[in-house]
Amino acid sequence: MLKVLEAIWQQIEETYEAIDISIGSAGSRIGWKPDGDISTFAEIAQHIASANLSYCTVIGPENVRRIWQIEASPEIGVLLGRLKDSLSIVQNTFERVTLDNLHDCRCDDWSPNCDEQNIQGPLDTLWFALQILRHTAYHLGQLNSYLQLMHA
Repeated sequence: MLKVLEAIWQQIEETYEAIDISIGSAGSRIGWKPDGDISTFAEIAQHIASANLSYCTVIGPENVRRIWQIEASPEIGVLLGRLKDSLSIVQNTFERVTLDNLHDCRCDDWSPNCDEQNIQGPLDTLWFALQILRHTAYHLGQLNSYLQLMHA
C-alpha cells in the first residue's frame, strides 16, 4: 500500500473498529430508530458498507457494488459480516492504487454531503480514499448519537 494511503487506511480501520463496538453496545436494539421515517441503527451501518463499496468502485479497477439488500434489523452476525466485507474491499482497493493512478481523475463533480453542494473536480483517487474515511466517520457519529438516544 502506498505510504500516502497507509495513514488513511489506519484511520478507516480504527473507525470500523469503533463501529463494531457501537454495534456491540446496541446489541439486540440494532433495529431501533428514533422516529418513524428515519433509518434504523442497522440501516445506517449497512449504508456505511454499501456506500464505501461504491467509492471503491469509483477508485477501481473492479465493480464491487453490494449484492445484498439493506435490512431494517438483520442478525448482528449478518450486519458485522457486511461491514467486515466492505472493510476488506477497501483494503484490497487501496492496495491496488499505484503512484501512477493516485491522482487520476475519477469524477468531475460529486455531491457526497448533500444535493445542494456540488464539489467540483477533478476528483482523483486520493480524494475518494479520503471520502471513504470522511463518510465512515460521519456515520459513526450518527450511530453513537443513536446509542445515546437509546440509553436516554
